[in-house]
Amino acid sequence: MLISYKFRLYPSKTVEAKLTEQLEICRLLYNRLLEEVNRARKEGRNMTRKDTQALIVKLKQKKPELNKVYSKVLQMVNYQL
Repeated sequence: MLISYKFRLYPSKTVEAKLTEQLEICRLLYNRLLEEVNRARKEGRNMTRKDTQALIVKLKQKKPELNKVYSKVLQMVNYQL
């Protein structure tokens, strides 16, 4: 039997702004990775999860705002893709 709990959070304005910013960064990363996967499919290539993970490393060098989000969270974005 699986038990789960739900908790209601009431973050401060500062915390809410930071959470919103991190969600936006994750959304942008997801869309960018999806764009690359779709482009690879059109070109007849197959991108694996390992390929997209390597792409995150390259994107972090070009887009320093990705460093505001924990690396495990970025990996989960890749995993969900």
